[in-house]
Amino acid sequence: MRDDVRDLRYEQDARAQPTASEGTPWTHGPGRPTNIPEAAVVLNQRIIARESLDSSVPAALKLKKRIKRFALDNELDHLPIGDIVSVALDEWLTTRGF
Repeated sequence: MRDDVRDLRYEQDARAQPTASEGTPWTHGPGRPTNIPEAAVVLNQRIIARESLDSSVPAALKLKKRIKRFALDNELDHLPIGDIVSVALDEWLTTRGF
């Protein structure tokens, strides 16, 4: 098969399948609720009421190992994982209109 034909077929196949960044075609929400403050505003408060958010993550991503490596490389004694998750989920939900 000619390279130009093979490249075209690959491009067509790639367009036909959603990429990881596109995600699942979920319903877009009505927008971020106005009564929810920005994550930075909440996280910069001295006292924060917190709730538990239990989740399991794919082992193949090796998130625990990567988090530990990040903390060591940046000489951090404490890495606020809950704050990082809060910002990531807040941004993810906001971009989807929730």
